[in-house]
Amino acid sequence: MKKVLFLLLIATTFLNCEPNDPEIDATLIGRWHLEGFEDNVMYEFTADKRYTIYGTDGNFPPVDPDTHPPTLAHNWEYDGDVVVVDLNFGNFSRLIPNFKCGNQVIDWMAEEGVSHGSTYFRESYDLAECDE
Repeated sequence: MKKVLFLLLIATTFLNCEPNDPEIDATLIGRWHLEGFEDNVMYEFTADKRYTIYGTDGNFPPVDPDTHPPTLAHNWEYDGDVVVVDLNFGNFSRLIPNFKCGNQVIDWMAEEGVSHGSTYFRESYDLAECDE
């Protein structure tokens, strides 16, 4: 009986624990810095647009087409696990996001499975905290 109570106590303890760093959804929606250009380039993904925002000294205006039109806006969508961005005039970017560090960081992969060489991280995330 003592073993059963002990196991029940252990199970209850583990079920009631919350992780210290809960993962957020693996979604592109939101604002992302481009590693190496953190102070100058930011991408904002909405449900159907990828905005490229240029900033000064790490300050980026909000995307509001009425008051501050973004520099570039491109349509984007998922095709299976591939993110397809229409760069206009028949040009498309086709990359696979590899989410890591609690879905705060994306390493982009080419469709062939090799690294594309670019990394995005969420606007409020410190990339130095990612050790994956």
